[in-house]
Amino acid sequence: MLKESTYQTSCGTIHYWSNNLSLDTTTLVFLPGLTADHRLFDKQVEYFDGKYNIIVWDAPAHASSWPFRFEFDLFDKAKC
Repeated sequence: MLKESTYQTSCGTIHYWSNNLSLDTTTLVFLPGLTADHRLFDKQVEYFDGKYNIIVWDAPAHASSWPFRFEFDLFDKAKC
């Protein structure tokens, strides 16, 4: 079963879900694309849960990670 967690930034909160079987277990990271959210991988998470460590997230400004202020650009790493 995945546990929801958050990562707080100055521009907003990022939500992610993970399990942690052990450090010796392979970790699968699911990254949904533009306009998608963590639910895109529900079937894959259901299949792999209990077999692998899993991390899946809602990117900034997507689903649970909304709202998120975009007051930065790719060259400005310090603001968020």
